[in-house]
Amino acid sequence: MPIEVDPALERRGLRLATGVSGSFALAILIGWPLATIFTVFTVLFLQAPGPMPPIAIRTLFRQAVVFLVASWVFSTALAPYPVAFLMALALAVATCFYWSTKGAGMLSVVLALMAALMLPTLVLTSQDLALVLVIWIPINLVLAWLWTVAMFHFFPPTPQGAAAAAKPDAPHYDPNRLVLRMSLVTIPFAIYFYLVGSGALVTLLFVAILSQQLSAATAAGPIVAKNMMKANFIGGLVAIACYELTVIAPLMLTAFLVFAVAAFLLSYWFISDRPDASMGGTALTTTVILFGGSIAPFGKDADVKMIDRLVQIGNALIFVLVAYIVVDAFFPLDPQKRERRRRGLRSLLKRAKA
Repeated sequence: MPIEVDPALERRGLRLATGVSGSFALAILIGWPLATIFTVFTVLFLQAPGPMPPIAIRTLFRQAVVFLVASWVFSTALAPYPVAFLMALALAVATCFYWSTKGAGMLSVVLALMAALMLPTLVLTSQDLALVLVIWIPINLVLAWLWTVAMFHFFPPTPQGAAAAAKPDAPHYDPNRLVLRMSLVTIPFAIYFYLVGSGALVTLLFVAILSQQLSAATAAGPIVAKNMMKANFIGGLVAIACYELTVIAPLMLTAFLVFAVAAFLLSYWFISDRPDASMGGTALTTTVILFGGSIAPFGKDADVKMIDRLVQIGNALIFVLVAYIVVDAFFPLDPQKRERRRRGLRSLLKRAKA
């Protein structure tokens, strides 16, 4: 018996797969700077139920320019002074988290965290390379938006599809405590990251984003982390498979074809009725980052780097979960839990005085 698929979901999956595979081929063929970032933005934009309004992309573009230029200027000025550099880093990360509690959009917060965490590392390595990031991230943002607008024109959304993508409101918590919890998890990791001179920029950004996602969901943290680990692991395996098939027939056409097949398979996961369907988009993003960064030029150790990246992401997940267990013991979100903790501390103090 044939399986009936909701036409709205089918069109959404087709739009995602066609748009992402097409943008990947276009970016690699033309070969402009940070072309993989263009495809990552495309993945994010096409997961939405409708195209981003022009006023929203203008706002995002201005935010990207301001965040990145300001980060480049301050990082360049403070690079010779490690203590001031790390203090500014901590303040920038805490500000990003505070902004996220005030209703800032996901993409705005990601851009802010990229400016606060990734760009300073590149400034310490090469100011010229960091300047390329400053210039080309906003450009790729706009190019990805133009491409996704075209995809929504060719595969227009239906009212049913937009209604199905609606999400319930999230619970509200004390924003100051949320900022404190996110900062206590991310800032120590970022400082350690800079002190040891690690170059895994994606891992640092991943910790910050995961910290934000789990800040108000400690009880569900292991489930969220398990799903994200699963999505990244599958995305990594898909990237390795695409790379190995491309090595067998080292042609750009091969790379485009294997990636297109991967994009369609992961898009089908994204529109499925599985409980973890939303992770299909995460897996697709992982595939874009790993495979896109390995095929031009074809590196001999690209598959090893992919495995290393997956291990780094797994370690980041474990770190964030353990950190939140510790933070939740001292700074719980639940008011009743905080009150019980205060009573326990008062009881200990009375016994100590006695």
